[in-house]
Amino acid sequence: MEDINKPIIKDDFKHSASSVGKFKNNPSAWLCHYALGLREPSKPAMTRGSLAEFGAYYKLKKGMNGKDGSAYAKIITHRFKKEKYLNAEQEIKNAIDISLQFEKVLYERQLRDVVSYQRQEIKDVSGLDYPVRMFTDFEFKDIIVDTKSTMRMPSYPKAGDLRQQALYATLYDKPTALLYATPKKTMFYELNDGDIENGFNEMYNDFTSLENYIKLCNNDLIKAIKITPLYTDPNPFAWDITIKQEAEKIWQKVMKR
Repeated sequence: MEDINKPIIKDDFKHSASSVGKFKNNPSAWLCHYALGLREPSKPAMTRGSLAEFGAYYKLKKGMNGKDGSAYAKIITHRFKKEKYLNAEQEIKNAIDISLQFEKVLYERQLRDVVSYQRQEIKDVSGLDYPVRMFTDFEFKDIIVDTKSTMRMPSYPKAGDLRQQALYATLYDKPTALLYATPKKTMFYELNDGDIENGFNEMYNDFTSLENYIKLCNNDLIKAIKITPLYTDPNPFAWDITIKQEAEKIWQKVMKR
């Protein structure tokens, strides 16, 4: 069982959109991931998304738009087989098809010269005790584009994705957009001023709530577990089953104290 006699966070903690999003949706899962170090295993959808995105970057950087992508296809195939996923052959095809969709939209919008890819930056934000870590997908001269691989196209950008890009638009002082792609469809959405203002304000409030939660618990993990209900939705998208089982043991142990 994981050591629970420790602080919730370390002094070098940094906010991020993914961290506060997990806290907002499921505080107990946030504790498991960030305080207890119970990390979910790699999943096909995550690998598919990262490889599809890299494929578009690879071809844009090499000026290979519309050209043979067999070299990239080999990279995808090797990576998926290395992970030993079920239905790997179908996921390989999905990743290649989605990569082509990303590439097509970026090229059609004249977004070809990549300034940075997978850039990480840490910024201090006035009023927050901890800095914010940001990860951008594609940065071009005049816009930042975040790519989202999916098998079902949303009718409208997801709220969490909008909040993240609103944060980046504010802290980078640069327009941001979301590019969703399935193997057959795409949606490109550039955030407007209202999206940015509302999204940043909500994200800032969420960061503040997380900091207040940590203060309320005196940065003590045991105290945090005692005041945080364990969310036990059996939905596999909400919990990895092995993490859920370990969390149940930890919560039960703490509640008996």
